[in-house]
Amino acid sequence: MGARRGGAGLGQRAFRRPPTSTTGTTSCCTSLRIQLDQESGTGDGAPVLPRRSMYVAWARVLGHDFDQLVRDTAHHHRTLIDRYGATNPAEFFAVATETFFEKPRQLQSKHPELYLQLQQFYSQNPAALGSR
Repeated sequence: MGARRGGAGLGQRAFRRPPTSTTGTTSCCTSLRIQLDQESGTGDGAPVLPRRSMYVAWARVLGHDFDQLVRDTAHHHRTLIDRYGATNPAEFFAVATETFFEKPRQLQSKHPELYLQLQQFYSQNPAALGSR
């Protein structure tokens, strides 16, 4: 993931065993997302990506899924991604990250392009781990 000012890294072992409660994982994911998102100097949902070429796909996929979440939330449809993500792109990145680590197979099934973007960004494939 590109150069970092500080240290933020979690290996696959951090996500191998399902947590006894999702609160710990959510706090962990939220803290990680905030640090990653703010590396660019703004908390706008667009973290520093390893290659410039990744920004076009990142913006297209996350923008599309953010807009869909906004529409689904407005129409009171059930969503896999927490509705709080419809607040703004930064919160969408936060809750998408939580879903990526907490419900990876469901995210991969319902939002395959989003899953792929997060998989490439985090260099992780949590859907391949265990039976979540």
